[in-house]
Amino acid sequence: SRHAPRMSGSSADASSPSQHERFVAALLDGIIATGLTALFGGAPLLGGLVGGLYLVARDGFEVGPLRFRSPGKYVMGLDLVRLDGGPVSLETSVQRNWMLGLSSVAGAFIVVPIVGGALASFLSLAGLGFILFEIYNVFADPVGRRWGDRLGNTKVVAAGDGLV
Repeated sequence: SRHAPRMSGSSADASSPSQHERFVAALLDGIIATGLTALFGGAPLLGGLVGGLYLVARDGFEVGPLRFRSPGKYVMGLDLVRLDGGPVSLETSVQRNWMLGLSSVAGAFIVVPIVGGALASFLSLAGLGFILFEIYNVFADPVGRRWGDRLGNTKVVAAGDGLV
């Protein structure tokens, strides 16, 4: 059955998840992205693109019980809400997650003649820097909002409906 849309207007009152819950959700999503990359490992450029696309778009689809949240968030009982009360969408997911896909797609630039290797290295390092910055923000921000959440005007909240 189709789930009713979540009311994101009450997001200001929703409780923030623990750092442990956010870490495990991110770890699960990282494992999925790595698995997708490996699945297409015979075509390394395609594998990196698929894994990166997953990381960027993971919160942007209403697929079964996921309802616009990544599989990691679903398992951990976390929800993604927009602070303006609007619906979460693929655009929201891209706005908040683009920086997390940089390292995954960097390998695709290796095919660019002359400057490809340097460009791929730069994107890999930039992606790593963004990931470290995002981890820092989850711990430093009073409600655990990362830079991507500020870009997407979102907040991760405890939904209380996790599988664990």
